Amino acid sequence: MSEDARLWALIEGQGEREPLITRGEAQAIVQLLRREGSDAADELAVRLAGRLPAAE
Repeated sequence: MSEDARLWALIEGQGEREPLITRGEAQAIVQLLRREGSDAADELAVRLAGRLPAAE
């Protein structure tokens, strides 16, 4: 399985959610993923950003 296929499988998996990071850490992760530029990183950034509260 290619690295891209493995990443997509992780992103699309419907596993149980765990509260593992703070809101600030999630915001930083979204920014870093957007810089990375791969399709998988972009999709994950969109999903994470959609779960964060709107910026004040």
